[in-house]
Amino acid sequence: MAMRIPALLAALLLVSAGTAASDADLASTDPVSNVPVNAEQTLATQRDAADERYLRLMAEGRNSEAIAAGEELLALTRQLHGEGSLQLASPLTNLATAQLRNGDLRDAGANYQAAIDLLVMRDGFLSPRLANPLVGLGETYLRNEQYLLATETYERALRVNHVNEGFYNLEQIKIRDGLTESYLGQQNLEKANFHQEAEIYVQQRKLGKDNPEFVPALNKLGRWYDRTRQTESARFVYQSAARLVEKTEGENSPALVDPLLSIAETYRQQALLPASPESTQSAETLLPMSSMMLRKALAIVEREEPPDPVQRARILVGLGDLYMMWDKRNTASDRYLEAWQVLSVDPALEGQRDEYFSQPVRIMGPVAPAIYPPLSSKGAPPALEDLEPGFVVVRFNVDQLGRVSDAVVIEADPANLLEERVTRAASYALFRPRYVDGAPVATSGLILRHQFRYAPKKLDQEEATPAEEDSKPLEQPTAGRG
Repeated sequence: MAMRIPALLAALLLVSAGTAASDADLASTDPVSNVPVNAEQTLATQRDAADERYLRLMAEGRNSEAIAAGEELLALTRQLHGEGSLQLASPLTNLATAQLRNGDLRDAGANYQAAIDLLVMRDGFLSPRLANPLVGLGETYLRNEQYLLATETYERALRVNHVNEGFYNLEQIKIRDGLTESYLGQQNLEKANFHQEAEIYVQQRKLGKDNPEFVPALNKLGRWYDRTRQTESARFVYQSAARLVEKTEGENSPALVDPLLSIAETYRQQALLPASPESTQSAETLLPMSSMMLRKALAIVEREEPPDPVQRARILVGLGDLYMMWDKRNTASDRYLEAWQVLSVDPALEGQRDEYFSQPVRIMGPVAPAIYPPLSSKGAPPALEDLEPGFVVVRFNVDQLGRVSDAVVIEADPANLLEERVTRAASYALFRPRYVDGAPVATSGLILRHQFRYAPKKLDQEEATPAEEDSKPLEQPTAGRG
């Protein structure tokens, strides 16, 4: 009997130990993912490392490697939290962003959409986390030139933004920028303008109209008007920025230089545009206004101790370009030489000097159409989906006075369409000549590649009836940005 008691106790101890081990196993398992706790900790560590690697690779612009890190991050998150978990939305968005930057638009769009669907299902159709994947999907559509889908996606992002952040938050700026590009792609300039102007209203509400921090927002709107050739609107905005700087920092503030240079450029660009019946100013009055703005900016720069050589050279080059347009080549050459010397003192500035002078730079001249038949032709403009890409390549020379010679077509597709127009546009252009050791020199073998879109269905009709503008002699330079 004495021998049986220890055996019974041993059996009971074995049963108890087995039960304790079973309970310990249950306690070490995550009830959601069904992953053992120790394994879960390991996965979490691996996920954090993948996340850190993804962010570093994205910051370094190593997009293809970032995609691999993003895929690993997504897989580890799926193991940790399970398929269909809300936590997958962020790595899906991250992976799509790396794919978008790498140009993998189809994969990017699919992953942005997967993140959006997951967030709607798990967090609701107005989830604040929807904004980022919606913006990414909108940009994907933009790059694919799917402008209507891009517009719908950005509008949805804007609704989510307004519901969660209010009507005057600054996060909506990037969404309105996307809407601007979407409407511009649809050739709806009025709505594109609306979203850029709405940004100004939001910034003004946040910063105050007399806050000098409002100046960058005004300059951004001015650049938009510049880009879309709304020259007078651009000048009005730049003048508003200049007045704000003068009011808050004084009329000799270095912060005034950039708005003054922008105002000068609008006068120059307007002088290059064809005269319109409603125009109240001619090139004879606009170019002197441009010169006056440049001289005012130069006076501010030269008042500084020491003057900023980059700003000073930029203004001198601008003045030289104006003198070239006035056919005052000797005076222009003096300004160019002064800019050359300013940028030659410091070897670190030679790159900037080469940007101005290592190759001829176009100052003015006529421009061949970007769309054929031109949008100004009679009848409705061609739809974008009906247009095919074309190009003309012209070789030409520029002498030391900035004049073009020997312009000849060396390649064109389609043939016999825009060769004559592109050749004439090149021949009548005016250039800032190339400089070597501070002196202008001739340059041969320059190449102009003019890309355009055309409507194949209308070519037969256009060729049978020459465009009215082709029947007129080509006027000396009427448009073009240097």
